[in-house]
Amino acid sequence: MVFKSKIHAMVSIAALAVTIAGSLPFSSPASASGSLAQVSSGIKVTMNGDEFQPNSAPYIKKGTVYLPLRDIGELLGSVVFWNSSSKTVTMTYPELTVKLNYGSEKATVNGKAKTLTAPLGLVNGRIYVPLRFLSEATGADVKWNAKTQTVSISQSNEIVKGIGVNSNIWLKRGTGELYIAHPYEQAPVKVGKVDADFKELISLNMFMTSNGNMLLTIMDNHGEPHINYDVYGVLVRNNAIVSQKKASYFQRYEENEIYYQYLDEAKNEYVERTLLTDGRTLSVFDSEGKEVEKYDLPTLAGKDENYAVLGAGKDYLVVRPNRSGFVTVIDLKNNTKVEMYDKVLTGDDLDYARNNDVPYHGDILGYLGEDTSTGNLLFSYDSPFDNKPIKVFTYNLKTGKTGTHSE
Repeated sequence: MVFKSKIHAMVSIAALAVTIAGSLPFSSPASASGSLAQVSSGIKVTMNGDEFQPNSAPYIKKGTVYLPLRDIGELLGSVVFWNSSSKTVTMTYPELTVKLNYGSEKATVNGKAKTLTAPLGLVNGRIYVPLRFLSEATGADVKWNAKTQTVSISQSNEIVKGIGVNSNIWLKRGTGELYIAHPYEQAPVKVGKVDADFKELISLNMFMTSNGNMLLTIMDNHGEPHINYDVYGVLVRNNAIVSQKKASYFQRYEENEIYYQYLDEAKNEYVERTLLTDGRTLSVFDSEGKEVEKYDLPTLAGKDENYAVLGAGKDYLVVRPNRSGFVTVIDLKNNTKVEMYDKVLTGDDLDYARNNDVPYHGDILGYLGEDTSTGNLLFSYDSPFDNKPIKVFTYNLKTGKTGTHSE
């Protein structure tokens, strides 16, 4: 059985975590530059007033406060990469690349030489930098209070960081400037600007296709009690934004599908398609970043609303109107539509889908994906009226038949 499901975001994050875990730790033992005896567990670190507990404790040597480069660098939103063969540490950030050679009192900041106020430290295989250098190199406000033994770091929330598989993304809130590093240890490249007025809580996620195109989802959750969602989809090809769309949702937000494949039987090869929606239209792009299809969602689904695109294939769309909330399957061959709640729910569950409005209108069916071995679309349902396991319903686009899925 081949089961397509929307797990690429989780896979992206997990894969990156494994990559970083394998690349960043410094494996050399404690050296003459530092020892456990020099590490002071009494030194506190705060970031914008909130206490931060680094994995490696700061310490003081000859009157100089040392901070663990990896922990603090990542706290500031940068990427720290250690080259064990050259004993070189590289820290990257939008418009900033810092290189440090262990054993040298010199560093380069954006290619310009800079003298360290004190040599690098190495404690239990971890590189440490003088507090003053970190402040000067990154532009963050880093202060030391000897009386309270506290390092206070202040940094604006102007830049938001996100991750993808072997990639990092940075977004400047005020300007919309977008930077991507791929592979993650490379210097970030500015790919363009997102046309947006960001309001509050921003999150970033990225998916990369097999041909190197990048799909970014930027979600801005705003308003009290945070039930407004502005979702920006951005298509990047060859380090440049080629298309972007904004969709807005109220109360109910479900991640839009951004990618699908189908088998071109004539050529016996899989074709990739990427997707962007503004909630009312869905644009489909080929591997070259060219728009090849465009669908009017209110016309196809029959309701004048914004839509979440839960799933897509060559011959179908699975969408949910934001306000009325019924999962709808659209057959693109004949432009017919089916509201799934009316096909698979009965009794109290059917009444609940039709009449419930807390926390939002519509059904609570979830779209799981397509079972390509049968052609069935799969939907999950967790009934509020019993404690039975979650049900999985099937719907066959060709026959119109529904059923219950079993392994």
